[in-house]
Amino acid sequence: MERQPLRPPFSPGAAPSAHGSISTAMDLLPTIARTPAHDAFLTETDIDTYLHRDLDLSRLNKIHSHLWMAGRPMNSRPLHRQRMMGLEIFPTEQSDLHLLKFSNRILIKPLPAYIFSHDFWSKHLCASKELHESASGLLVSYIWLVCSPVDLRTAQDANLLPSTLDWPAWKSFVHDVFNHININALDTVNKRYHFGELRLSRVNTIYRVKFFFTHFIRGYLYGYNRYQVFFERNFGWILVVFVYFSLVLSAMQVALDVPGLGDNKDFVRATYGFVIFSIVIVAFFLGVVGVIFGIIFFYNMAAAIHDDRLKRLQRRKLASQTIADS
Repeated sequence: MERQPLRPPFSPGAAPSAHGSISTAMDLLPTIARTPAHDAFLTETDIDTYLHRDLDLSRLNKIHSHLWMAGRPMNSRPLHRQRMMGLEIFPTEQSDLHLLKFSNRILIKPLPAYIFSHDFWSKHLCASKELHESASGLLVSYIWLVCSPVDLRTAQDANLLPSTLDWPAWKSFVHDVFNHININALDTVNKRYHFGELRLSRVNTIYRVKFFFTHFIRGYLYGYNRYQVFFERNFGWILVVFVYFSLVLSAMQVALDVPGLGDNKDFVRATYGFVIFSIVIVAFFLGVVGVIFGIIFFYNMAAAIHDDRLKRLQRRKLASQTIADS
């Protein structure tokens, strides 16, 4: 059976007229983009490469079978609900960070201008099933997020949608998209969008366990720029344990001076055992923290040295090619 050609998920002219032209979409593309190797290129010189980077969801798709541990397979909550729950909206340009939440923050990717352009879809996004599904999923996520005029104002205040987009135009656009995409079956969108919000901490844990030898230290998103922050967030609970141990030891010390308890051999033996246990536990955890710090420090140092040498060689090679070409 011949596969049906991919089509834009809305009718020609359904998008708001001020945002739906391909010239507007091209004008609002970023100046430069980066390859996975961090080589920069002008976006408009290689739009297809830029789109594959901009809409890339491969990391989440690798752990799709485990995402039930990080979120529920249901649509995302509207933006006003996110704010009501105390979540602060942080824009991100990475699609694979879209709708990931941590602490009291949620990361949301602004809806690119090219999503509104029927011609841009026909020329670029419909050329690849992967791009079509990822872009359709991103569009569906905004149908979840922006359900009312309050949501639209919230999105515009957070620079997620154009400030010139009005509610009647958005409502009409959503109605048309609803006729092209089954947002309940979700059979034409990237499987990442079978889930709404995901907990970043759990996604990090999944990545560290599944890809133990390559991502144990950095996980899915390494959000630490100082060792102090890393240890405060991951080992703060140890201080709580030590506080409880100190309270129990102080209580035992007082109890030993109480007539009756101080002469009770069973109580004295229990106190002696708990003191030894406390010393061993403290030494053990200090040793664990020291080992983890050493591993992270030397890993980061080795990675920095390797990247520095590699980049030096690449830049020398590129410089020599430029001289030869000129």
